[in-house]
Amino acid sequence: MAWYTYAMDNDDKLCGSWNYNGGGWGDPWDWAWAPWQVGGSSAVGDYFNATDKEKQEGIKKGVLYPYTRSVDCYHCPSDKSFGRNFRTYSMPDSLNGKWATNKGGAANWTDVSHLSQLKNPATKYVLLEENDPRGYNINAWVISPGGIGAMVWSDPLVVWHGSRSSFGFGDGHAETWKWSNETLRIFRDLTSMSQGQRSPSSEDGIRDLERIQRSWPEPRGSSGSG
Repeated sequence: MAWYTYAMDNDDKLCGSWNYNGGGWGDPWDWAWAPWQVGGSSAVGDYFNATDKEKQEGIKKGVLYPYTRSVDCYHCPSDKSFGRNFRTYSMPDSLNGKWATNKGGAANWTDVSHLSQLKNPATKYVLLEENDPRGYNINAWVISPGGIGAMVWSDPLVVWHGSRSSFGFGDGHAETWKWSNETLRIFRDLTSMSQGQRSPSSEDGIRDLERIQRSWPEPRGSSGSG
């Protein structure tokens, strides 16, 4: 609801899906900022060792915080992420992110900068549970730099709901999706390696990735799979 209401209050423009750090990436209108010094003026560079207070300070500086007024809603109580991430959730890069080709990025997708541009919002996730192992869910979540057509996982998701992960969609509803054994193994590999990519090979694993691709946010009029 905060994500939707922000757009309504800002001439249809979406909040940024990255995390502003004050001097290297992101934008001041990002939904949550990088860990921030408590009472200070500069971002915390050592994300893995940032305190919960510093991570919460970054959340408070994000543009969605005035609509929530609670840092607790950014954290799933069951979150056991490798990086001890206080903020559980991330947004796909195609939602006013940085990597889209139409914004000068290298990824094979088109950026959605305004709510009215979002194609089939009831079938497109706008929030998901990421498992970035670097101590903070840095920037936006991506399938792979190759984009929608690449059969590759890049960023892992957190799985703690009985082999499931949760998603929030553009129309406000939420779902949990159950993963195959291969996808669960890929998520573990991506987390333990911290970087890299993995391709599924089993029918169930390919089906999982295709489901993610179909629900990747894209603009109206696009020829994607959604």
